[in-house]
Amino acid sequence: MTRVLLVSAYEQGHQPLGLASPAAALRDAGHDVRTLDLAVQPAAASHFADIDLLAISVPMHTASRLALRLAAQLREQNFEAPIVLYGLYASQLAAHLPDDSPVSAVIGGEYEGPLVATADAIKTRTPLAVAGAGPQPLFPREAMPLPDRSGLPSLDEYARATIVLPDGAPQERLAGYVEATRGCAHRCTHCPLTPTYAGRLRLVPPEIVLADIDAQLALGARHITFGDPDFFNAVPHAMSLLRILARRHPGLSLDVTIKVEHLLEHEEEAGALPGLGVAWVTSAFESVDNALLQRLDKGHTAADMERALTLTRDAGLPLRPTWLPFTPWTTLNDFNAILDFIARHDLIQSVPPVQYGLRLLLPPGSPLIAQAQTDGHLTGFDPDGLTHTWRNPDPAVDALQAKLAEFVARVSCKHDEPTDNARVFTRIRSDAALAAGLPLPRPESPPAGWVPGLSEAWFC
Repeated sequence: MTRVLLVSAYEQGHQPLGLASPAAALRDAGHDVRTLDLAVQPAAASHFADIDLLAISVPMHTASRLALRLAAQLREQNFEAPIVLYGLYASQLAAHLPDDSPVSAVIGGEYEGPLVATADAIKTRTPLAVAGAGPQPLFPREAMPLPDRSGLPSLDEYARATIVLPDGAPQERLAGYVEATRGCAHRCTHCPLTPTYAGRLRLVPPEIVLADIDAQLALGARHITFGDPDFFNAVPHAMSLLRILARRHPGLSLDVTIKVEHLLEHEEEAGALPGLGVAWVTSAFESVDNALLQRLDKGHTAADMERALTLTRDAGLPLRPTWLPFTPWTTLNDFNAILDFIARHDLIQSVPPVQYGLRLLLPPGSPLIAQAQTDGHLTGFDPDGLTHTWRNPDPAVDALQAKLAEFVARVSCKHDEPTDNARVFTRIRSDAALAAGLPLPRPESPPAGWVPGLSEAWFC
């Protein structure tokens, strides 16, 4: 039996599936597993005592940076057990780890099997060189474990969902998290899934998804987030799950993420979502510049975004768009056009202010690195930030991004008071207009009602 500590360095406001799923696989294989979620649990020396294997989940860019920092700190404290990074970002890190890296191995793709093999190797005192560890991730079609959430922090330690009742009143609910699929059938060039999954898609068996939801409902969840990059990657699978949930758990609320092109392609299914408990849908709009949307391989245009808004509003389905406002190819007019679109379509309450300061990341493996290099935008690689650095040809764009990033970070992380989106938006729009030499817009009025969503801005 190998004593394994699974650590989540950072996930996005929910109980980490990246701990629950490998915990189940490792326990099924007879190993002793403990878990630690650094997002809500302070690390103590006792957590790392008597450990044979430390495995750190890296599903996000921020998590990767924090994981490498933790590994270095532990080695400085003479921690001797193997340290493995696993998850979406792991394989792409392999080429950027120095020879003296504190990390023993990286495991990307479908990581449960290689993690079990690693723990088995430690148990039998054989070399750690297992299939799937390194720059080439594995994608076997094998049974997926039912996530084991025992030992994880309670759901009330994480983000809550606010839904809007039929009378217009808001109601806060404990939120759970599942994924109906892994990977993505699409290859958006800015998406971290693309370098690793390259268009691969794996369906999680419905019995696993439903049993995991039941387990979280038993823990107090009354809302479930489907964290799939695109819930309509497998429409029959997705709709079947929703229909079963609606029969089994009437009143359960849900949220999903769906691409613009899939909302339009599957209009009938999209229109049925509110009746199946979906309280809102998130969709990656990214930009209103069609040339940039094409560069990002989004599969939609600005006109398609307007059609998607009409479709969802007609269906009574709130839509929360996400944006990528600053890239090497963004102009000041492009950014102002995004703000005009948001104001024109009454989306101010639907966009967390933190999104207005987001700057394109170019982590290892990003398809956009070559494009930025060809266009003369790259300025180097930041090993601490784990990203290729770039400069916009217009210094005013970079100056505006830095100013807005500092501002929204400050206002979004005031946990003792709600963010006044209308006031924040007015300030951002004024700064953007001044930078571009445009007339100052009028102040935005306070919102007339509630928009459903999660309580936690992930940036914080």
